[in-house]
Amino acid sequence: MSLFEDLPALSPVQFFGLSSDCLYLKHALTSDKAFLLPSTSDLLSEDSFADVYTSWNVDKLCFFIVSKAPFQNAGDGDFRRGDSVELFIDTRDLKTKGVVSRFCHHFVFFPVQVQNFYGREITRFRGEDIHRLCHPEDLQATPDLDDDSYRLSIEIPSACLHGYDPLSFPRIGFTYRINRTGAPPQHFAVSSEEYTIEQHPATWGTLKLIKD
Repeated sequence: MSLFEDLPALSPVQFFGLSSDCLYLKHALTSDKAFLLPSTSDLLSEDSFADVYTSWNVDKLCFFIVSKAPFQNAGDGDFRRGDSVELFIDTRDLKTKGVVSRFCHHFVFFPVQVQNFYGREITRFRGEDIHRLCHPEDLQATPDLDDDSYRLSIEIPSACLHGYDPLSFPRIGFTYRINRTGAPPQHFAVSSEEYTIEQHPATWGTLKLIKD
């Protein structure tokens, strides 16, 4: 059996790798275009329905999601069938690591409360290289819903990010999956149609933590 038989074809964005600047946060994160992540939807052959803004400081990572699709439901037990935002973070950007390590994190956030919280960590490790999952109450999310769209402001404190040390390691591995009811999701850098992205951090993009 060939070593590469189980690997799907690589898209251009995966083959060359993708990185983007993530600017330092001085005030609250808003929809300032300086903080906007580039869209990779065209490269991944998918619809773009959300804008994602990112920023950082030594205390936290911040995200601001602007969805042009309305909130409909939270998935009724399977959040990927509803409206949710998944964030995947590797605090050391270990592209040579083939499995999820203790530096990897998988969070899911909702525009409404689910089991009394807007977000939680759901990282699944494949070995003994693990960290303790953060408590949902330590994550901060503030939704703003309209009839035809929603916005979700997210803050992940450094205490919830094992290995997060942006002054010594000024880059992180990162991707997202934004799920919506009744339609395909939107991704950054790598599509879950090709990879089980929660199990393959080496395929994630890179955010360069820039401080002016």
